Amino acid sequence: MKRKLFLVTCLLFLAVQAAISQSTSKYGLPSSKDYDKWSIGLSFGQTFFFGDVLKDPDNNNNAFKDFEFAPGFGLQLTRQLSHSVGLRASGTYGTLVAGPNKERISKDLRITNAKLEGRSIEGALEGVYTFGNISHLKRNKKFHFYASLGLGFFNFDTELAGKTDNPGQPVFDTVVSTGSITELMLPFSLGFKYQLGKIDVGLSYDYRTTFTDKVDLSVNSLSEYDNYAFLRLQVNYTLGKKNKIMEWINPMEVVYNDIADLKDRVDLLSGDKDKDGVSDMFDKDNSTEEGTKVYGDGTAIDTDGDGIPDHKDADPYSLRGAKVDANGAEIDTDGDGVPDSRDLEPNTPKGDLVNFQGTTIKSKDGKDGSDGAVFFPSVFFDTNSSQIKQSQKDRILIVVRALKQNPNMKITITGNTDRVGSESTNDKLGQRRAEVIRDHMVKVYGVDAGRLTTETKGKREPMADNNNKAMDRRVDFSVTK
Repeated sequence: MKRKLFLVTCLLFLAVQAAISQSTSKYGLPSSKDYDKWSIGLSFGQTFFFGDVLKDPDNNNNAFKDFEFAPGFGLQLTRQLSHSVGLRASGTYGTLVAGPNKERISKDLRITNAKLEGRSIEGALEGVYTFGNISHLKRNKKFHFYASLGLGFFNFDTELAGKTDNPGQPVFDTVVSTGSITELMLPFSLGFKYQLGKIDVGLSYDYRTTFTDKVDLSVNSLSEYDNYAFLRLQVNYTLGKKNKIMEWINPMEVVYNDIADLKDRVDLLSGDKDKDGVSDMFDKDNSTEEGTKVYGDGTAIDTDGDGIPDHKDADPYSLRGAKVDANGAEIDTDGDGVPDSRDLEPNTPKGDLVNFQGTTIKSKDGKDGSDGAVFFPSVFFDTNSSQIKQSQKDRILIVVRALKQNPNMKITITGNTDRVGSESTNDKLGQRRAEVIRDHMVKVYGVDAGRLTTETKGKREPMADNNNKAMDRRVDFSVTK
């Protein structure tokens, strides 16, 4: 009675587990349709018999002593009901061997030196539970343990061969046979598997509890029933084309992966690695330097569209379509200070003075450019800075070249600022910028300081609106009249 209650309890547990696992798809877990669920397998191993026919009275019903090979073969078909629970139908052919027993079998069966040989054919239906597949801890995805429990039948046909042991009668060889008999049995197994793609291999110990003591043709107090077991290797192949095997997937890991993916998306939405004010999810350039002005997609602003972002552009307001160098400054082929896009004479001889259109200006009475029409490029500065940028030094060289070609020329250097800050502060900044340019021309190029005059206009003569403040942070050159 206790054994039957235990069996019912275990089967009920497997059924509840299957129902719970199947219902999880309602709560966002993967659907069973996403997985391959059917598998077929073969098994081969050793059969062990536990009965009344022993090799000696001290054997204590130990079927492992004095081992004798008794092969068993099996075929199984498994259907996964969930990630942890499966239903397995199996059939097995086993060889039953025991003895010979040196003593008389029993009071009723007077045979000595008896040996049992025969076969067992069985069919069973089992629930299979995989341990650890539903787990909050990370497990080995290629290796797991399992247990099975079910109900089945077995058909046996055995013979008991030995010598008669009847008082007063001669001894002779005798054979007793059971004939073909079918009985119920309870299959139970423990095993492990290792996955190799769609194939898995494993080792299991399968025990069979029977409800008969007829298998070895003897009734003896050594055993209530005649039981048997298999120790066997198994090979299973999973059917299907989805390449996602339900038995080998932990659904909790799927949930954790979804949570991690959601967290990554939230981090991506809220994160801003380059601190440009655009979240990483929408930022097309996550490597912009801190403080760089960007568009809504996170790319650096390029006002003139020359491919050089403003924070690296020596001239962020060059004409659309104009050819620029690596620093973003418009190309000036003849070096007269007027970029090619506005130069009417792009091949002016070196040293000639030109106007704002790049046209050569003729000297008057030996005073080159005294009419003030000479054009020199401006030098631009960063915000609140009086330091000359490397990209601007070639503009100073243009002015120096004009001074060396025209020894009577004198230049006024005028510092300008944008409109941010007080007038007094901007006047001082404009003056510093002009003096820095003058000192650079004297120290680097040897220009006579007496030919250079500095002044400041601060923020009083802006050339651009508030959206183009960079154009006001500059130094201009003009011929002194």
